[in-house]
Amino acid sequence: MEKEIIYGIVAIILALGLVTVAVTKPLSQGQHDQLQVNGTAVIKEAPDQATIYVYIETRRDTALLSQQEASSILAKVIQALEKEGIPSDKIQTDTFSIYPEYYYPQDKEPTLLGYRSVYGLKVITTEINKIGNVVDASIKAGANRINNIEFGLSDAKMEEVKVKVIKEAVKVAQVKANAMAEAGNFRLGKISNMSESSYNVVPYNRAFAAVKESSTVVPPEDVEISATVSVTYKI
Repeated sequence: MEKEIIYGIVAIILALGLVTVAVTKPLSQGQHDQLQVNGTAVIKEAPDQATIYVYIETRRDTALLSQQEASSILAKVIQALEKEGIPSDKIQTDTFSIYPEYYYPQDKEPTLLGYRSVYGLKVITTEINKIGNVVDASIKAGANRINNIEFGLSDAKMEEVKVKVIKEAVKVAQVKANAMAEAGNFRLGKISNMSESSYNVVPYNRAFAAVKESSTVVPPEDVEISATVSVTYKI
């Protein structure tokens, strides 16, 4: 009986010893020794490029007549744009379609009204102060409407602004990390990882209605650029 009691006590002592070892074993350094924060910045920049969407529409009794008239006007519009100094590679086809148009009277068979042709041009210019001239020249040459004007950034400026907004996003992340470290009473270590999680450019689009008899003035609008970064610190 005494032996059984002694063996039981020894087993309990060994079990306690194992528990003690398991509790006091130091944690290995890993994800729990890091702090990850995100930083987002939004800036606005003046545009250095504009895209004007010029549309030509015609309707005639046959598809051929409609297309021929639209093509004739298109040639005049392109010629007018080139006179305004727009290079030919900056005058691009945005859309083209020909389709029948019908009138649908109640309780009667639909009546064919004719065939509509639509040419859409995308005109790109870096001369922001001449947008009004481009619009006026297009309308006077026969274009029916200006669908919209998009203010944006050229490729060169886009790269320059991207660096700028990412730097601002990193600053935001650093401020957040410092605030967390102060509130949590710990010290920030070195940055162990940094990555860009998103980058967006939002061009300004303006709906537009041009009048053939008047000169057009189009003031530019700023472009919005945003970036989000993720920064991981050792702590």
